[in-house]
Amino acid sequence: MGSKRLITIISLPWIAAAIVMLLFTKLRDDALRWHWGLVGNAAICFSIGCLARTSVLLHDQAKAEKQAEARQARLGKGSGASLP
Repeated sequence: MGSKRLITIISLPWIAAAIVMLLFTKLRDDALRWHWGLVGNAAICFSIGCLARTSVLLHDQAKAEKQAEARQARLGKGSGASLP
């Protein structure tokens, strides 16, 4: 999956949260009561977005560490030097 496509997918829950919050501020019934259920929906969308972004960042960090370890191992074997 491409990087731009992944970022778009990760951003969708935050976009949904923003839309729901806009609806929350604009929708009121005749008695001028707020639709508090929309706040919960926005919070859920926002938390899903945060979880997705954190998961991707942790995955990228772990992948970079593995690549660095593999690179270091190749350099260590190729030079013939022994590590203490």
